This record gives sequence, C-alpha cells and structure tokens, in this order.
Amino acid sequence: MGSRVAAAPANSYHAKALRRGFFAGPAVEVASALIGSRLLCDAGTAQEVRAVVVEVEAYLGVEDPASHAHRGPTPRAAIMFGSPGHLYVYLSYGMHFCANVVCEPAGVAGAVLLRAAAVEVGEEVVRARRAGGRRRPAFANLLTGPGNLGAGLGLTLADNGLDLCDPGSRLRILEREAEVPLAVAPRVGITRAADRPLRFAWAGHPAVSRPALSQPYSLAG
Repeated sequence: MGSRVAAAPANSYHAKALRRGFFAGPAVEVASALIGSRLLCDAGTAQEVRAVVVEVEAYLGVEDPASHAHRGPTPRAAIMFGSPGHLYVYLSYGMHFCANVVCEPAGVAGAVLLRAAAVEVGEEVVRARRAGGRRRPAFANLLTGPGNLGAGLGLTLADNGLDLCDPGSRLRILEREAEVPLAVAPRVGITRAADRPLRFAWAGHPAVSRPALSQPYSLAG
C-alpha cells in the first residue's frame, strides 16, 4: 500500500456535514461511525485542510476510569456532559492540543478522541503548522497521533467548545460515504481501563498510529 491512499470517492468534498443527532449516539457507536468521515477545517480559506478520519478512541462517562468525565462535571470535563456535537480540546503534557468530539445526549458524558487522519487537501498548510518538529514527517503521518492532528489543524484551547454543527464553524465533520474496513483494539497511552476495546481504526491504513491495526473486525461479532 502506497503512502498516498485514495480514501474515498472524489466527490467527498460535497458530502453533507454530520448533524447533532449523529453525535447524540453512544460514544462507541459514534467512534466507529467516524472512521472514514472527513474533517473540513477553515473551508474556503487559504488555510483549508480536509482529512479523512482513520483512527479514534471512545471515552465514556463516570464509569470509565480513563475518561476525564470519571470524576464528574469538573471545570475541565463539564463540556463532556453538555450538548453533543461540540469540540472538547485539552492541553496534554503542556504541549499538545488534543481534539475530542462530544457525544451522547446532554447530561450523559461521552467523547471521542480524534487520534489520526489522512490529509486530502492542505498538505502544505499542515506542514507549515508542524514545521517546528525535528523531522519532516512523511505524507501519511502528517496528522498521525492526537497531538499532531491538533497541531496540523491549528487547534488550540480557543477552539474548546466549538460547535461542529454550526455552518459557520471553522471545523465541520462530513459524513462517511462508503464503508471502510474497521479494526478494534484497546486504547493506547493510558494506564486505567487499558484493556477495553475502545480504539477504532481503518484497518491497514498507513496514517494509523502505532501499534498498527491491520486486521478488519466486525462489530457484529
């Protein structure tokens, strides 16, 4: 498989933006359905970036020890208990801005961490934003890893609470147009509830972070 993979039909730019009802679903269902969808950031500007979502992780509510919502609606996690379809951005290790999609009905905590995406439009914009790195990343890895994804899209804490369902929002998520091979595995980089299979990825896609997931998996069992 080459480094530049055609992720879906060429007319994907015209796909419809996901609506709030989609995000109101259970975190696990939203997470799996986001694989193959598209992030459209700063559309119609010189900074436009379009990328296919290839890896996410689901974080549940108070029953999930790895979730920021585990301790309830703290000042940082309160957004996870709010209206679905908003962006939850937090700073990790004082240097990486990580983007999450709030899901579940209002009052029920849940979010999906965007872990990796494959750039379709805006390669040079993403490279410029990531220029401070030690090495020039391969094309497939421009938005691989939650910190790199946040950096490549130019996300900061100023984007926390952004309404993904607002037509005027700088970031929208476009619906998936075709089924993709899905792989499921435990989440990475955590110590609590690390065995739960809540990491979802496009099986075999070169933009997926390590450890790679190459075997398709059926949610139906």
